Amino acid sequence: MNKNPLVSIIINSFNAENFIRDSINSALSQTYKNTEIVFWDNKSTDNTEKILMEYSTKNKKIKYFKSKSHDILYLARKKAIQVAKGDYFAFLDADDWWSKDKLSQQ
Repeated sequence: MNKNPLVSIIINSFNAENFIRDSINSALSQTYKNTEIVFWDNKSTDNTEKILMEYSTKNKKIKYFKSKSHDILYLARKKAIQVAKGDYFAFLDADDWWSKDKLSQQ
């Protein structure tokens, strides 16, 4: 088993412009560094897409995808898993944030 497996942090979002930055920053500040962040935008109609595009162009760990249809959460997560590259998956809601050691390796 890989000593430092890749963890895909999957964040599904819909109209999350008011709190998505806190969610993104908490994912980026994890003490466990072998991560990728997969954003799956579920057809937001606010500035969520603009914010996610801004972050994804500045950080290669961030991958941004926009859904072609508005899906219920489990379908959106399933689509995000299909494009994720991680050995493990962690799900972070767009309106939540983690402490910096949420993904720490014991």
